[in-house]
Amino acid sequence: MDLEFIKLYEKLNSLNEDTNYTPRGDTGIIVEDGVLLDVGMDVVDLIIPEGVTEIAAKALKDRTKLQMVTIPDSVTTIGQEAFRDCTGLTIIAIPDSVASIGKYAFKYCSNLTSVALGNSIKSIGDEAFYRCSKLTSVTIPNGVTNIGGGAFNSCYKLTSVTIPDSVTSIGDGAFGGCSSLKSLALPDSITSIGIDLLFDCANLTELIIPNSVTSIGQAAFMHCASLNSITFTGTKAQWNAISKGAVWNLGMGTYVVHCTDGDQL
Repeated sequence: MDLEFIKLYEKLNSLNEDTNYTPRGDTGIIVEDGVLLDVGMDVVDLIIPEGVTEIAAKALKDRTKLQMVTIPDSVTTIGQEAFRDCTGLTIIAIPDSVASIGKYAFKYCSNLTSVALGNSIKSIGDEAFYRCSKLTSVTIPNGVTNIGGGAFNSCYKLTSVTIPDSVTSIGDGAFGGCSSLKSLALPDSITSIGIDLLFDCANLTELIIPNSVTSIGQAAFMHCASLNSITFTGTKAQWNAISKGAVWNLGMGTYVVHCTDGDQL
C-alpha cells in the first residue's frame, strides 16, 4: 500500500472503530451471492459487509447523500456506474483486492477530493472518474495496464498524475479538460497517444513523451496554450517520423521539442 492509501484507509477505520460512531441513514443493504445490489436512498455512511465480492453496476448510483463508504478486502470488482452521481462522496479508498474499476464507476462524483487506488487494479474503465471536479491528485498503481477513454476527463482541479510503466494503453481524452494539470510524464510502455488525450489542458507547461511513441492522435494537445516545453526521449529524426493527427497541436502557441540530439522547433 502507498502512503496515500494507508492514510485514507486509517481514516475510514478510525471512524468505524469509534464507539460513538454508528452508520447514518437507511442503508437497506441488499446482497445476493456476494454481490452488493442496492442500498437505501438515504444512506450517508456505508460499511459494506465482509464477504461481498462485487459492487454491482449502478448499485449506489444517485445516492447523493452518501458521504463515506468502507469497502472490505473481499471486494474484487467495482461495476459500471457503481457510484455514479454520488455527489456527496468526498473520499474513497479502494482496497488491494479490487482488480478492476468499471466504466463510469465514479462519474460526476463532484465532491470527491481524495482517491486511493489499491495495488491489484489492472484496468480503470472509460470515464471512471469523469468530472470529479474536486479531485486534486491521483497515483495510478504499478500493475495497471489500461486507463480507459475519458477516465479522468474534466477533473478540473487535478494538478498531479503519476502513471507507471505498466500502463500500455491510455484511451482517447483520458486527461482532456484537466485545466489545472501542470505537467505529465507518459510511460515508456505506450506506443500511441490517443485523440484528445490532453485537449484543453490550458495550464500544462511540461510534457515528457517516450521514444516508444509512434503516433499522436488528432487534437491530442489542442488548446494546451501554456505547453511550451516537450521532452522527447528520442532523436529529432524519431520525432519527425511520428505520425501526427490533424490539429494535434492547434492552439499550443510557441513550443520547443527537446530531443536527445538537440531541439526541434
